[in-house]
Amino acid sequence: MHIVLFRYSARVVKLKYLYNRNVVIIAPEVQRKKYEDYLAEGNNLPKVIFLEDFILPNIILEIRRISQNTEVESITTLSEEDMDIVGFLNDHFVEKNTHSVSNLLFKDKYFMRSFLVGVVNQPYFRLLESENDLRVFWNNCKSSAAILKPRNEAGSNGIKKVYPNEKIDSVYFEKNYIIEEYIDIDNMITCDGYSIGSEIKRFYVHEYEELLFNTLSSSGYYLVRTSSLYNDSEKIEYIEKALEECRKVLNVFSINSEITPFHFEWFLELSTGKIVFCEVGKRFGGGDIPQLIEDSYGVDVIKEYWDILTNSQVLKKINFSKVISRPANISATFALYRKQGKVIEVPDEKELAWAKKVYIFIKPNTYYKVSENVVENSMFVQFNCKNSCEFEKRLDELKHISQKFKYVITDSGE
Repeated sequence: MHIVLFRYSARVVKLKYLYNRNVVIIAPEVQRKKYEDYLAEGNNLPKVIFLEDFILPNIILEIRRISQNTEVESITTLSEEDMDIVGFLNDHFVEKNTHSVSNLLFKDKYFMRSFLVGVVNQPYFRLLESENDLRVFWNNCKSSAAILKPRNEAGSNGIKKVYPNEKIDSVYFEKNYIIEEYIDIDNMITCDGYSIGSEIKRFYVHEYEELLFNTLSSSGYYLVRTSSLYNDSEKIEYIEKALEECRKVLNVFSINSEITPFHFEWFLELSTGKIVFCEVGKRFGGGDIPQLIEDSYGVDVIKEYWDILTNSQVLKKINFSKVISRPANISATFALYRKQGKVIEVPDEKELAWAKKVYIFIKPNTYYKVSENVVENSMFVQFNCKNSCEFEKRLDELKHISQKFKYVITDSGE
């Protein structure tokens, strides 16, 4: 089956020549009358599918439906506006992902969400091209707030929470931002590891003490740790569920036989086990997560990744055993954000002699601006604990030590 996307009249490119061919046209509903007029003039047409909302997620759903019943041989267009999208769709559905397509699926938030529509549970979203897109979004949104998210920024950079009727700057209507429903779930887990194609080889779950996006305006630090789900017999199934959901995503995004590192973030409702996709990167997680994995599981995932990437025969020598394995201890990272002002005092690193790694990034008699993203830290501490009691004790110590960073605001405002 050959699929043609065309957003204009059938007359423009003489679609009559495709009659009685193995072709289906996908066109906007607003063009239906022109297609009917074309037929009324005595022309014939192949099958035409009209989409009420001619946007990428809906186009993907239609192509996916077609591909379930017949092999897709090509996806093409003669519309200048859709050349890049059609090439992307062809390389995904026909070529089964090129490296460029796979990498963009893991990076571009709009492509990421569009290709996962109908695959995993995720918030309703829309690309912002005009103010009309914003109106359509709020008409269909089920949440009382939303998130503006840049398509190609890392982590929480550039993210903004907005509300209905809030005026939004014109810079957001240039196809570089998506808007998505705000997910009112307070727990977030991460899934890190790597796969060969969609076959997961290493898989480890961690959790944030607080949603990363919220920490900049609330607690003043972020904490990521070995997930407590491993020690809860009633919730260990949530890890198994997360594993299955990650497989679904990798099955869409990955390339056969390629080693794919991954860092997933999922919203998790602990009371019900409901899991909602946030995002995924083709990399290992920040917050020193690879070190947390090594300390809790004895596996150096970065070393294994480089070894396999440069010599696929290494795969035969690694004992992967169970994909889900239990941690030997709790490993965590505590990252304190900067405040604004001139630093007059910092704590002594000797107070953290029990930690595995301690980095203090700010110096006395130096002026700093408040952290605008999660990587702008005043202190970074990585530590390991034998049990939950020790973990809580160390966390309390870190909060206490954090108070020893002293700032002053000068007459100049600095």
